[in-house]
Amino acid sequence: MTTFLVSPTEFRRYTPDAFDATAGAMSILFHRHSLCVEGPPSPGDAWLGDLTIGTRVSAMGLESTRSFRAREVPGPVLVCGDGTTVGLWSSLIRWLGDRARVCGVVEVPAHDVPLVQALLPGVEVVAQTEQPGEAVLSWLDDAPPENVTHAYLSGHGQTIQPARNVVRSRYDLHRSIIYTQPYWATGKVGL
Repeated sequence: MTTFLVSPTEFRRYTPDAFDATAGAMSILFHRHSLCVEGPPSPGDAWLGDLTIGTRVSAMGLESTRSFRAREVPGPVLVCGDGTTVGLWSSLIRWLGDRARVCGVVEVPAHDVPLVQALLPGVEVVAQTEQPGEAVLSWLDDAPPENVTHAYLSGHGQTIQPARNVVRSRYDLHRSIIYTQPYWATGKVGL
């Protein structure tokens, strides 16, 4: 992840889609979360709204939390998330390449389903409902059991715990190989 100063006092973290240290450039696939949620734009969305093509910004380091780093483990990798995780899973799929197959589910606004399907081969992309996480949990409840080696759950904070419980039982995974990283939570600004 990389961090940007999005206002005089607030920072937001995003997952680089591609990074070129020599050129000093990276690309990031942003999810405009505030376009899907009522109320004022989040600090990150307000910052994005002010950017124009060619605007130079400073990124503050590349990092990942120790508990949420991609692992090169043979076998299928399960991912679950929402629109805020598309860039993360796209990067994971590209990084793993032929070393592991990525499967799972991501919920996005209905009009984004075809685009996201093209970005996330192997991942089921479903239309989100009014209740965040509902489509992911429904998919997990109905998904056929599959042999997966480990799982990554990210996105909506209140969806991660119930999804983790389903993933543990359906895929018979120990909690130590289910990695979680909430990106946002209903009713909270700045998670």
